[in-house]
Amino acid sequence: MITSKIVDFICKTRFDNLPRTAVDMASLAVMDWMGSAAAGGRQSPAQMILGVVEELGGTPEATLLAGGGRTSCLNAALVNGAISHIVELDDVHRTSIIHPAAPVIPAALAAAEKVHAGGRDLIAAVVVGYEVAIRVAEAITPSHYHYWHTTGTCGTFGAAAAAAKIFNLGADRVTWALGNAGTQAAGLWEFLADGAMSKHLHPGKAAMNGLLAALLARRGFTGASRILEGERGFCRATAADVDFNRITDGLGTGRYKIEEISYKIHSSCRHTHPAVDTAIDLARRHRIRPDDVRWIRVSTYKTALDITANYTPESPYAAKFSLPFCVSLAIKEGRCGPEEFNGSTLTDPVIRSLMEKVDLEVDPALNARHPELWPASVRIGIRSGQVLQGHTDYPRGDPENPVTTRELEEKFLSLASGPWGKETARRMMELCRNLAAVSDVSSALPF
Repeated sequence: MITSKIVDFICKTRFDNLPRTAVDMASLAVMDWMGSAAAGGRQSPAQMILGVVEELGGTPEATLLAGGGRTSCLNAALVNGAISHIVELDDVHRTSIIHPAAPVIPAALAAAEKVHAGGRDLIAAVVVGYEVAIRVAEAITPSHYHYWHTTGTCGTFGAAAAAAKIFNLGADRVTWALGNAGTQAAGLWEFLADGAMSKHLHPGKAAMNGLLAALLARRGFTGASRILEGERGFCRATAADVDFNRITDGLGTGRYKIEEISYKIHSSCRHTHPAVDTAIDLARRHRIRPDDVRWIRVSTYKTALDITANYTPESPYAAKFSLPFCVSLAIKEGRCGPEEFNGSTLTDPVIRSLMEKVDLEVDPALNARHPELWPASVRIGIRSGQVLQGHTDYPRGDPENPVTTRELEEKFLSLASGPWGKETARRMMELCRNLAAVSDVSSALPF
């Protein structure tokens, strides 16, 4: 049985048996996620969610990273998961097309705070949660991804697995936790049509629902025993094509999935990054000015255009999912950081003019390589008559094109120092650096 093999993996995984590479990556992933949460906590959607949670109240057992107060573990998982996905800088796994940190880490952290678990337990839970979320997503991608946002759906399984690990549940209760996580898993792409805020709910609810499933299982609340492979289970219900072998092949015996994650340096949908990287490189190397550009052609894979072929974004958030906007912004500004997505750039006549010159196309050869690769080619015709072209299979932050630990620490400090203050941000960075040595995560948080 597929589900039982996942359960066995969750129960048997121990911090002491994890390779150093997985432990180090988990600590980095927690820090990177914290930075995204800090920056996202300042945004208006975060304040709306926080306002609702503050009205509801709750036993003060876990930290709210937006504001620094404490609430119930479920409310904390909801808020922290939602805010960490707002600025579009949280990590991503390529072949599964999932952002694992946003649903998994807030569930693991809230569970750890509730029971006063230490850093070693948190690391093991994060590794387990990433493994489960990513493997489930790999089994149903890409057909699932057409309608369903894997971060919300498959992330719910990862959150439940991470929380179950923190609570040290036995096999039966881990099974029930996964069963009840799967029956709650949701997240639809329709928000793209309006540029709506719904996407922030996906990881927040995934974290909250996964944690709820584990809390219920802890008390003996039963769930489906074959939630993944059952005839009316999650995979068959949400995907036209399923490869169950992707869930179990090499499970617990080889490289952990957390070692395959990519870190984001542009504050936009990851599907825009290959073209953005290439456009920035071409503009810098050839000193392209917007007035020099006659036309731009972006060739990439179909999924990228399914999500980002938006020529008329009506909000800065919608612009993050507009490939024409992101490429034009990259050429004009040379970067696509959080501060570049604002009302001024959204209506900038130079950027809007460049957008009109962007032609998007699916390249069958590039499409055939997705999702194993996320490739893009960019050609720019300039007024001199020259055609400049570039290509990448691996945007910055992929394991094959990595950013350094120092770059990730600088990214974290740039995101967290404003909302939290420089001293708190540095203390949090040190906490993440030494996470395995922390005896009680809850008391160690610098809030």
